[in-house]
Amino acid sequence: MKIILLKEVPNLGKRYDIVDVKAGYARNFLFRQKLAIPATEGNLRGIKKNLERFSRHAEEIKRMSMGFAEKINTLTIKTTIKIGIDGKSFGSITSQDLVELLKSEGIGIDKKNILLEEPIRHPGIYDINVHLSEKIDAVFKLVVVEEGG
Repeated sequence: MKIILLKEVPNLGKRYDIVDVKAGYARNFLFRQKLAIPATEGNLRGIKKNLERFSRHAEEIKRMSMGFAEKINTLTIKTTIKIGIDGKSFGSITSQDLVELLKSEGIGIDKKNILLEEPIRHPGIYDINVHLSEKIDAVFKLVVVEEGG
């Protein structure tokens, strides 16, 4: 059965890809989760119109993302973390903390865009990856110093 993906589905395709899947998978999972629609002529025409209409909007988002990326790539942000006498940290620096630090620099992004594998618990210099759009990523330096305890 041919379907049009409405969202990216891992191991299947990206948004607006036309893929061939088993009918049961399409009916029981993809359609119910609103991840896809049948690839009928009417749906194909509608998707084509939507793509044309939103292509200008996508270009604007790409241009804005490029501007954010340039600004983020030049950033070095300094923050502190409390360290006890025994060398263990009190708390950690999470994606949400990084969002707040970026907001103080005039850059507003969602915490889902910050690619942090695990919270930062030790002083040091870290390269923090930020995913801005489909093919645009940026990196900023985070300097974490010991606050003392």
